[in-house]
Amino acid sequence: MKQFDVIRVVSIRDDRFTETERDWQRAPAVGDLGTILEVYADAFEVECSDSSNGGTIWLAAMYPDEISRVHK
Repeated sequence: MKQFDVIRVVSIRDDRFTETERDWQRAPAVGDLGTILEVYADAFEVECSDSSNGGTIWLAAMYPDEISRVHK
């Protein structure tokens, strides 16, 4: 996977998203779509945006086993 790929959240490890970040609307959930913004050595920074206004729903570092690239 690479920068700007569209992904789907397929799983979430343990309970690391039980608390919602104060700047975002909610935590990531299985089934959410997002875009990879940054590629790290062992994770990806992913943003999920509102399709109606482009606002950020959530922004989180996701592990490779938690996401799957959406094929177009």
